[in-house]
Amino acid sequence: MQPPASDNRILHAEKASDVLDGMLPLASSANSNWNGLLIESYRIPKLGPTPRFCYNNRHVVSIQREGVVEVHETKLPKELYPGSIAICPADAPQSSFTFSNARMVVAMLDPAFVRRALGDVINADTVEILSRIPVHDEQLDHLVRAAEIEIGLGLPSGRMFLESLGTAMAVRLLTHHSTKRVTQRQYGNVMPPHLLRRTIDFIQENLGQDMSLADLSAGVQMSKYHFCHLFKRSTGLSPHQYVKRERIQRARQLLAEHRLSLVEIANELGFSDQSHFARTFRTVVGVTPSQYAART
Repeated sequence: MQPPASDNRILHAEKASDVLDGMLPLASSANSNWNGLLIESYRIPKLGPTPRFCYNNRHVVSIQREGVVEVHETKLPKELYPGSIAICPADAPQSSFTFSNARMVVAMLDPAFVRRALGDVINADTVEILSRIPVHDEQLDHLVRAAEIEIGLGLPSGRMFLESLGTAMAVRLLTHHSTKRVTQRQYGNVMPPHLLRRTIDFIQENLGQDMSLADLSAGVQMSKYHFCHLFKRSTGLSPHQYVKRERIQRARQLLAEHRLSLVEIANELGFSDQSHFARTFRTVVGVTPSQYAART
């Protein structure tokens, strides 16, 4: 297929489906209650050439999982294969593409969220994310894959998990794919004890809520990156892992009391549904909630 005629027209896209001729995603995080990161996956049998385009007010990372993608940058298209990563900064014009039996995963980050991710580490307004295609970045691929799995399961882990992934993606873009080589600031070994205690108390009081990373980091007046770094150094767990552990510990107590049903416990502790509760409980404890209750 021939590339489109050269002209100066640029499609201003709000989302990937705008570029993909209205195609609907296979899975999406659009129904989550947080819009800092949108993750979508697409299967594209045959499409193209697309118009040249840019994404309005979203930094986009797209990863090719299957098929062949042609990039029409010159008279001779460049072919991309599974594993290729494209980084498309907000408002940066992109080339025309042709897709053949492709499966793509797209991560769209709110620039305001990206600017806040590192907090006082840098002045993010002076740093521009670079447009790169293709690029190889195993850590970025790993983060997007974790988000891809999460949307495939129906977003059972809640806002904090997506927010943590988004923060890590933002840090990766700013430290490895920007106009300035940003060095992550080295903080102390652990979180000050009084701030750690404040955070843990907040978690215990809100186990049944869909807690956000923003809530936890704001409570101790740290950037999300700074908070995640020190919290893990202090507890050995990421904030998301710690909350999951504490929910399971509380669930064990409630199961031993035999007062609430499994559905009531799932609702009490902020699980998306009974299936999510049972699956998480078995992963952590090694037996199902019903089996655990029968033993106590």
